[in-house]
Amino acid sequence: MEKTVSVFKSSLLKFTNKPYFPLALFLTGVIVALIETIYLLLLGNSLENAVWPLAIRTLELTFTLRESVPSVAVLCAFTLSLGLWLMIRRQQKKSIPDWIGYVLIFISGLILGLYAVFVIMDLRYLRGAFLLLPTIYGFVLFSCAIGSKGIPNLPTFNKPLIENFYSVGHLLAVFLAAWLMMPGIPALVGMAPSPPDKPIFGYGADPGPFGEVLEVYPYPLPDNVTAIQGNTEDDITFSIYLSIPVLPENPGIEGVPLAIIFHAFNNPERESYTDWIERLVGKGMVVAYIQYPTDVRPNGGDDWDDHVFEGTSDWPHHIPRLYSIYSALNLLNTTISDETRGTEIDDVLGNLTIMPQHLYIGGHSLGGAYSLNALQMVQEFGWGNETLVVNTEMASSRPVQDLWQPNFDDLPQATIVHLAVGEDDMTVGQCDSVYHQQLFELIEENNSLLIFIPSDKYGFPRLVATHYIPANEAHDTLADWAFYRRVDAQADWVVARSRGDFNTEEFAYFHLIDGPDLRDMGKWSDGTPVLQLQPYTNAIQENKFSDC
Repeated sequence: MEKTVSVFKSSLLKFTNKPYFPLALFLTGVIVALIETIYLLLLGNSLENAVWPLAIRTLELTFTLRESVPSVAVLCAFTLSLGLWLMIRRQQKKSIPDWIGYVLIFISGLILGLYAVFVIMDLRYLRGAFLLLPTIYGFVLFSCAIGSKGIPNLPTFNKPLIENFYSVGHLLAVFLAAWLMMPGIPALVGMAPSPPDKPIFGYGADPGPFGEVLEVYPYPLPDNVTAIQGNTEDDITFSIYLSIPVLPENPGIEGVPLAIIFHAFNNPERESYTDWIERLVGKGMVVAYIQYPTDVRPNGGDDWDDHVFEGTSDWPHHIPRLYSIYSALNLLNTTISDETRGTEIDDVLGNLTIMPQHLYIGGHSLGGAYSLNALQMVQEFGWGNETLVVNTEMASSRPVQDLWQPNFDDLPQATIVHLAVGEDDMTVGQCDSVYHQQLFELIEENNSLLIFIPSDKYGFPRLVATHYIPANEAHDTLADWAFYRRVDAQADWVVARSRGDFNTEEFAYFHLIDGPDLRDMGKWSDGTPVLQLQPYTNAIQENKFSDC
């Protein structure tokens, strides 16, 4: 036994003394950082889907870091101090256990791998929104580099090739680390201006005043949909999630308006949109959050070469999803009608009527596109014929198929259309919404706006207009000012019209048309105005969207 242990130690010592051992250790760290992404790629996922789980965790971690900047600063200072201490000991030729150097080399590889994934996420999703995480990566990498190898040295001709390779790698690691560190230092020391606080009262403040009761109504998927469903959504019972406002006794009104919300592609979970829903319910609206299937596999769909033209696409997957939405809307019609609604609704609303003639309808991403089709469908029921708000957020392309072409020639005069796009939306861009605006050409131009949300990286945290502003996971200051303020005003306007409250109606209206009330985004802590929203009444004619 002792002989075996001795042989093992001897073999291990020989391996660690090999000139390529540090490189192997470094690469091991890189692989460990990438292991989840590599695994998901091997399972057949796209690069986007392979990095998505890490993107979500990064999002959660970054929001935590933003709330703990002093702690992050202390951590970075400690890490840097440790690296400098080890570097000084090396310069003084003092003994440092070999294992410490090995650990630092491994961590360096780990950090580089994590940063590589971060770069992919940043290019695809984050667009420079997150500053602290790469800053931490920079401090750790810098400390590991100088702690393991000391002060960088230039390669020389009289050194072996492997040593020069390590010298170059060490030098590059130090420069990369410094480059990552520098942008975040003003934030760590409190020198960067901070964004405006969420409004304390009024639009954009906390939702309310009304709470909600949630009822869930599974709806039947049509047979032509269930026949082509994939298995990734087997755990989902596709449903209408109906949020009912809890109003005071004897509210002095006849009824409450209806709102319908649709989720983004492959994100049916209601938990991603509860902040949006709470705003609408809090103003006194019944809100129907409708799930639709994403994983449908029509014949030929796997090899489909899609064509996108003027805000439309010919994906065959659109058709079964829209049949599903139509089924859900038919159930919703029955569920909320005075004659057929259940006691569970009566228990909350009493004798109040649900009034879909005063309608709010919208969605995020693919759900934004489908909300336009859903509006066409519910016109059959007479919904939205007195008051209508259409609110799409970062909408993707709508179906090109003839059966699903909406006609909005008969929308009521009291119609507000907001088609919001983000400057750094790398998922769907702006052009689909630019063309969607043309569907509403008969609406008064002040009432039909494409709203461009600019990114503002002036201070910390950065305000970056990505694809994910409406989702809970990305609820930040930018969302409070650019999205939730509008939602509050939209809901207020619909509710006020349903009650004949002309004063509130007028007040809300001026927050919904082009003007200072809509454009305002508050100020950074040093008094610099945050870049304002940019509304366009006919975006297709603007040079800004000439590429469309």
